[in-house]
Amino acid sequence: MSGLISPVYGFGPGNRRDEGGGERRRLRPVPVPVDVLEGLLAAARERGISAPELARLLLETIVAEKMVTAVLDDAAELAARAKRTDR
Repeated sequence: MSGLISPVYGFGPGNRRDEGGGERRRLRPVPVPVDVLEGLLAAARERGISAPELARLLLETIVAEKMVTAVLDDAAELAARAKRTDR
């Protein structure tokens, strides 16, 4: 079973406005295993937000800071995959 970071397509309740244009951000549901959301509960409570909100903030930060490879620690695997596809 999985939860959803955003329960609906489109505009979710309490969405922040973009800093620049003031428009609401469109959201898509992202299935997240319940045990993963439960693993975020303590950190979310410390910040006064929900676990799905923390998951969203983490994803936004990872993308904005270009940290996907660092977080997944898979640079060697990506390089090996690139070599296989170059053949």
